[in-house]
Amino acid sequence: MSITLPLAVSSLPKLMAQSFTFTEVTTINTKNKFILVSILVITMILTGTGMWYQHQKMYIPSDAHFARLQGIPILMYHKVNPDPRTGGLGLRVPPDKFEWQMKYLKRNGYETISLTDVLDHFEQGKHLPDKPIVITFDDGYKDNHDFAYPIMKKYGYTGTVFVVTQAIGNTNFFDVAKKLQPENKMMNWSEIREIAAGGFVIGSHTVEHPRLAKVSPEVARQQIEESKRVLEQGLKKPVEVLAYPYGSYNDTVAEITKQAGYRAAVTTELGLAKADSNPYKLKRVRVTGRYSNEKFIEQLHKY
Repeated sequence: MSITLPLAVSSLPKLMAQSFTFTEVTTINTKNKFILVSILVITMILTGTGMWYQHQKMYIPSDAHFARLQGIPILMYHKVNPDPRTGGLGLRVPPDKFEWQMKYLKRNGYETISLTDVLDHFEQGKHLPDKPIVITFDDGYKDNHDFAYPIMKKYGYTGTVFVVTQAIGNTNFFDVAKKLQPENKMMNWSEIREIAAGGFVIGSHTVEHPRLAKVSPEVARQQIEESKRVLEQGLKKPVEVLAYPYGSYNDTVAEITKQAGYRAAVTTELGLAKADSNPYKLKRVRVTGRYSNEKFIEQLHKY
């Protein structure tokens, strides 16, 4: 005897299969939607974080809440270079960080002057801008021309570069030989003359970059006088300022510098130039690539 099931009952397995398939698809679609929404949320968070970071990176705060500086800051740089192969951040400031620093100074009303302007102000009462600042670079690296110069030019700034005369168009042999720094290219005469024509001051950093306090007075005198002669011959203008290599000097070296016809010399000692400062022992404000934006501001207003 055969039993014939009603159509609805006989179709039940097929309907159940269809129902399972529909549920499965719905589950998959729900999972896909969850994944897509999650990706969207994460993307929005990362984008927002990136925008916040970029804002913080480019944000220029006011220095109005700081007390007026009791002296003139002389900033001390060495390299401005994006390439880590040229050395660590002790002497190297990346260009994007350097530009932020220049922008900060500009937005807050600082105007660049020269070291001789500083002396003329203290000795003769020469009028200076309301917020004067001197920007210096030691050694004469090629990146001073390639990176620092165009950035400073963009903001209407000038600086002073202290050049090791035997390194012109050469490398930083003085640090490479001592294994203090990797090899770096130095400016050639064409580049030195270009930045000089653009308003930069070229100063002496001796002939070979020795520690002047560690050599004999005779050697120190030769290094100080010969570098001045070479630079003046190459630039066809007086060279009146010097930076002591490695910050190494003593009273004898300072006196030799004065006798050689320089008007000023800078050290690596930290502080500001003041009316009672010895012009041959001027202090500076060190800037390194390790400084955050906040640290740069702190150092500027520290002394």
